[in-house]
Amino acid sequence: MGEPVELLLAWERGLLQAESLDQWLERVVTTPDGASAALLLADATHEMRPLVLGNRDTPGAMPGVNFVPSLAGLAPQLLAMRTAWRGEYHLADHALLFPSAAGLRFVAILPLCRVGQVIGLYMAATAEAAPFAGLDAALLDHAADVIVAGLDRHLDRARVLRGGLVDPLTGWNSPRYLQARLREELARAQRERSSVTCLVADVDRLQALNDELGYGAGDRALQELAARIESQVRASDAAARAGSDSFVVILPATEAVLAAPLAERILAAVRSGPVEMGGGERRDLRLSIGIAGCRPQPGQDRKILADQLIADAIAALHRAKQAGGDRYEIQPA
Repeated sequence: MGEPVELLLAWERGLLQAESLDQWLERVVTTPDGASAALLLADATHEMRPLVLGNRDTPGAMPGVNFVPSLAGLAPQLLAMRTAWRGEYHLADHALLFPSAAGLRFVAILPLCRVGQVIGLYMAATAEAAPFAGLDAALLDHAADVIVAGLDRHLDRARVLRGGLVDPLTGWNSPRYLQARLREELARAQRERSSVTCLVADVDRLQALNDELGYGAGDRALQELAARIESQVRASDAAARAGSDSFVVILPATEAVLAAPLAERILAAVRSGPVEMGGGERRDLRLSIGIAGCRPQPGQDRKILADQLIADAIAALHRAKQAGGDRYEIQPA
């Protein structure tokens, strides 16, 4: 067995034996022959980034590990890759994959596939010897499978540790918690013949910010906005992050019209000052808010009620956005 193969096997064992996600990441960003490597992961739902980075500051929190909404934005042909590729560095083809590199001559790209879909790339580029020298494509494809298996194992462990009930980016409750809590409050309202109100807040024009400053800056904005919203929520209310840039507050025993003061306080808290984006960037951000309430009757299906209540609040949210944002709307009963 040749030395390159021995190095590859030792490297794979190191990845498989990593006891934590941090340890695995430290090992994966170096190739078997000691070259620096990069892990590029497609994260359209923004779920992986907070699981991988944890509480680290972003951007640049984990050197060699980066996230993009889609690989197609870098080069559409990347989505069709199914086997490892090595060759010479070409600026036109590889500049987006290695944006800060200079003097490169050789490139190796290993597509990371799950269930036939490319979920990321494992990449190395050097100025001298070609990465993964002495290893054939079949061995490199196996190495890619080992990377995917390790990534999935550590992501699953991170999800389990958070119990599926906490949003890893903001520390707020998760959509799973939201659904369970909303049905509990609807059941209580049925018993007590009271009302439940749902408030949905969504960040105005966050995608434009992500496009300009990157998703790391967007993550920092979401963390700060979540803290400002939470500062206005009553202890008896339940708050959850419901989507990439939206938050939900459940107000038990509250008519929809009585949620207006809370909406006004939240809007004022967001307007109170610019948000620190990292790298010296500070931006004034705004929210749109939709409010809906219901008084459930005994015997009504709580799942249907919960889905309808959220849908009504989102409809009001859309009206607020159409009116220019930075405001709230209440869905008529």
